[in-house]
Amino acid sequence: MKDIGQLSLPARSVKGKVSEDVLSRYADVLLDVIFGKIFGSEENEDMLITLIEQALPGRKIGRISQRSAVQKTENQKQHGAVFDVECIDADTGERFDVEIQRQYQPWLYERALYYSSFMIGKQLPKGKAYYEYPPVYVISLTDFRQHPLEDGFLFRYSLMEESTHIPMTDRLNFVFLELPNARGLETPGISELEKTCYALHNMTAFNNRPAGMEGKFYEKLFKLAEIANLAPDERKEYERAMTTERDRIAQMTWAKEQAQKEGWAIGMKEGKEEGMKQGREEGMKEGMKEGMKEGMKEGMKKQALDDARKLKALNVDLDIIAQATGLDKAVIDSL
Repeated sequence: MKDIGQLSLPARSVKGKVSEDVLSRYADVLLDVIFGKIFGSEENEDMLITLIEQALPGRKIGRISQRSAVQKTENQKQHGAVFDVECIDADTGERFDVEIQRQYQPWLYERALYYSSFMIGKQLPKGKAYYEYPPVYVISLTDFRQHPLEDGFLFRYSLMEESTHIPMTDRLNFVFLELPNARGLETPGISELEKTCYALHNMTAFNNRPAGMEGKFYEKLFKLAEIANLAPDERKEYERAMTTERDRIAQMTWAKEQAQKEGWAIGMKEGKEEGMKQGREEGMKEGMKEGMKEGMKEGMKKQALDDARKLKALNVDLDIIAQATGLDKAVIDSL
């Protein structure tokens, strides 16, 4: 069982705002406003450097020469690429994109590849040979399980030959950190990277900094994440972000509950009719079983489409509708 110390009360929304007396001690560090404060600000450069060095063993970064939060395509008709934190090693020229993903992305890998192309493209000034550009790294922290059948939290990807696994190049590298899979602090031999992922995923549940997270990095992480230490404008921005996040979760929860409730009702009706039909041919018992199964499946599908239409009419974001109903975004967009 994971040790997250003494649990605090979760924050809740009160008349569109966050009630001060029920806020957890530490903020949700996965929200952009807090993640940017901790890892994206110039005064906390050491925090970003430590996170990168944890994710890329053997890397030592003396200083960062450039940092940006937003990077857009030059063609305004195309979708812009938005980074959480992009930075450059001042000594080697290596580029790093450190980003947070809060909800499941069906095109996560393609998205990471698309973003990395900007970091490569910006390194090719006129008169410079293409093969001279430094490596780029995309470090993606996900608040969901992209590899549901795997137990690990760390997944690395690079370009290599399929049969021999000989690297094609070291200029393009991807690191995916699945925060929900990070093990508890009591795990023997747990790495600093896994400790950090565990802390980021569970920050709002801590009532204090737990044993096992000693040292300058963790001390500063918890200090920066403590809500009482936020400046007034940071506090207001955080509260707005938390309210938006709860609204998103509430919409998803409502949609899922409605789909399940109404889907079961439709499935029971259609399953009974289908079961009667098959029962006359193959036997009532087996027919009812198969009919109920098929009917439930069809009923859930119909209900999902109906819920998608309702949510779309309310202008709910397509990603949220897709996650709540299980439907493809292309199907939702065509409704």
